[in-house]
Amino acid sequence: MSIHHQKTPHIIEPTVEDPVCHHLATMVLPKEGIELELPDFRRAALNKQKTVYFYRENKSGLCLVCKFFGNRHELSPLDRQELLQYEFSSLHTLRKMGFCGYPHRAVRPIEKNEQLNCMLVEDFARGRDLDYFLKKAAYKGKNEKLERRLVILADFLARLHKEGTGNVDVDFECLSEYFRHIRHGLVADGIMSIETGIELDQLCREWERDPTMHETRSVLVHGDATPTNFIFDPDDGLTAIDLERMRFADPVYDLGFLAAELRHHFAWRILKADAAEPFITRFFRVYCEQFPDPGSVFDKITHRNRFYMALGELRIARNAWLSPGHRKWLVEEAIGCLRL
Repeated sequence: MSIHHQKTPHIIEPTVEDPVCHHLATMVLPKEGIELELPDFRRAALNKQKTVYFYRENKSGLCLVCKFFGNRHELSPLDRQELLQYEFSSLHTLRKMGFCGYPHRAVRPIEKNEQLNCMLVEDFARGRDLDYFLKKAAYKGKNEKLERRLVILADFLARLHKEGTGNVDVDFECLSEYFRHIRHGLVADGIMSIETGIELDQLCREWERDPTMHETRSVLVHGDATPTNFIFDPDDGLTAIDLERMRFADPVYDLGFLAAELRHHFAWRILKADAAEPFITRFFRVYCEQFPDPGSVFDKITHRNRFYMALGELRIARNAWLSPGHRKWLVEEAIGCLRL
């Protein structure tokens, strides 16, 4: 569930009966050291699903984001509560690991409330997300600005993966199940034929037989490395948001998803997927430089990246708002990545 924490959005005035404003006024403002007799809140929806809202208290200038897991109607009531608790805990975990200041931070969670539509209250992260710099590079040739942010992101992910090392090897069988779940959905949506689905299944089996996919030690990954989930401030600090999918996995889980996003965005915006390649290579090189023997690390992760990038492309292809032609292109791209 992506959230756009960027410049302050257009504000609409909430109704006086809004229970969220009452809760923020009576419970959250005092926690933040703000005492006001008559708080004046404004709000704006940050996504079309209206599961995420921006709130600003005008007298103090305090800006907050409220995520409502209760509006995730595809989930059961118990799943909504568990997901709220999981993201709240994940944010605290990352901040306790030291990701709470410059240059790398996880957005600060302030409060969770299961009774108020499973609401998570957190800081508003000011800045521009990676998608903003992708657009500038694609449409206006601002390549240096995008490359600079990718360097910062590579440093962040390398630090996260090094400091969040797990005690077990990667559970690749779990990833294979996820792969087949996505493939099944794309067949059901008519984005790929049954024959293409069978080919993808066969390719997945080949990767399951690759020992390198099982021998990697799991690390803590962001889990949803999309351009809207990383916010960059003017001082080149990075804030990670939307940690509801944080987990232990192969570190290339994050890298492959980000590489898939880069290639997708250049293809979708300017019909030049290959324009993403220099950025992807630079991103991987900077990441590998944070480890001993960067050349060996580069060779290993770029091999495994073929599976994870394909998985990322199939995941993007699920988005119904994309044109059918582009979604089918993503499937073909995934097949190309998977062929050994």
